[in-house]
Amino acid sequence: MTASEDSVPNLERLREFQEAYRLPVTDIARQAPAQALHSLRDATKNAPENYRPYLDEAVDCYEAGAYRGAVLMVWAATMEHIYSVIEGHRQGFKLLETENFKRYEKASFYRKIRKKNDLLYVNDGNLLLICEDAGLFNKNARSILEDALKTRNRCGHPTGYVVGREEVVVFIERLINNIISGAMVDWD
Repeated sequence: MTASEDSVPNLERLREFQEAYRLPVTDIARQAPAQALHSLRDATKNAPENYRPYLDEAVDCYEAGAYRGAVLMVWAATMEHIYSVIEGHRQGFKLLETENFKRYEKASFYRKIRKKNDLLYVNDGNLLLICEDAGLFNKNARSILEDALKTRNRCGHPTGYVVGREEVVVFIERLINNIISGAMVDWD
């Protein structure tokens, strides 16, 4: 018996199975974005009030197919949230500067951190390490943030990278639900 003769009974059984358990076929290319959009709108409702309009605009970008814009806006909101948590902690800048000095005092790019605007001069990747060292968040949160930073960098520079619809949903939900919501931020 040849391979093609061997597959005929299998095809017939598959046909019988499909007939017996026929399910309506939906157009997932159109169904998934609506579900994802609903999920993102729910996630933004869980975000702190002061970030919500910015995050709603990021979801508007998503809805319009401007996926890179959505990624960049959510990353900016995430960093602003981290800056605000540092600023809101009684010893935030002192704790951060202590770790910054320990880690980068001899580096050519070292710059003291005394106030919120000083954070703008610290590379995002370096800031994530300093924040972990200072106890703002743990290694798991830093890992989530570093993954998101890689996506942000691919979207924010002319790399030819095309970000997909589902990737943007995961990016937005992961940052809102774990970082901006405060779920993985250890400082009060």
